[in-house]
Amino acid sequence: MRLALCQIPVSSRPSVNLRRVQEAVASAAAQRADLAVFPEATQVRFGSDLRAAAEPLDGPFCAGLAAVAKAAGVAVVAGVFEPSSNDRVFNTAVTFDASGERVAAYRKLHLFDAFGQSESSEVAAGSEIVTFGLADVRVGLEICYDLRFPELSRALAVRGAELLLVPAAWAAGLFKEEHWMTLVRARAIENTVWVAAVGQVPDPDETTHRHLGGVGRSVLVDPFGVVRADLGPAPGVLVAEVDPGLVGEVRRTVPSLANRREDLFGLGGVLEPTPAAPLSGRSGVSGWGTARTGAARWSRTRCTPRQ
Repeated sequence: MRLALCQIPVSSRPSVNLRRVQEAVASAAAQRADLAVFPEATQVRFGSDLRAAAEPLDGPFCAGLAAVAKAAGVAVVAGVFEPSSNDRVFNTAVTFDASGERVAAYRKLHLFDAFGQSESSEVAAGSEIVTFGLADVRVGLEICYDLRFPELSRALAVRGAELLLVPAAWAAGLFKEEHWMTLVRARAIENTVWVAAVGQVPDPDETTHRHLGGVGRSVLVDPFGVVRADLGPAPGVLVAEVDPGLVGEVRRTVPSLANRREDLFGLGGVLEPTPAAPLSGRSGVSGWGTARTGAARWSRTRCTPRQ
């Protein structure tokens, strides 16, 4: 599979963004790409009126994505917003194959209520893990902040994903770019899968917008953790080869998925609740051994949260 990292600036106007998608897919097609991956919120940038912009998956923006994919003969993955209940929206990554048929839609599971942001005030969380087949490759979807939750990548790998696609709008900030690169490579290494993570870059036409865009650094990382492509901080379309056969080769050398302890951690690698068991001989320390899915795990020695 030839995969295009399509690192574009994202406007507050969906029509502008659709034109940018069309131009990027044309470039991807000229480079013989099979799949073009775009950022989170390709439809409209964060800080815009997401409720007003949200459309069903058969609405005009997605219809435009489908038409672009079909015209170029290139599959497309891009971030959109769907209407939800309680006056909120879903943050969704939608996939159209090279014939323009919608083959997958993933709603972001982990909302960015961190670094002073509150995505959940506008966005409703999804509830399903999504994998699908595309050009003989098993693909799993994540969105941006999902990268910080390794259990999702593990669950996708256990379900057969050979390639993880991560549309993102990773914001700038102290150590944020280092986190991005570390997390993308870690998800590839620990699951022995390909990871294509695609971010936004600032829109030069909207320099006064309160959300300036992302750090870029769209990358393709192989199952050994080698960065095969890196777009840096500027807009661009970069095509690189994804070899699904490398997944099997790496797993024969590093069989970390085969060696995982399902008896302790479950099929997807997520700890199930266990009864608290006090430790003898350690005054003031009790309950070590308790594990809660999605919660902090407690250190053996200090009984303090470990992120």
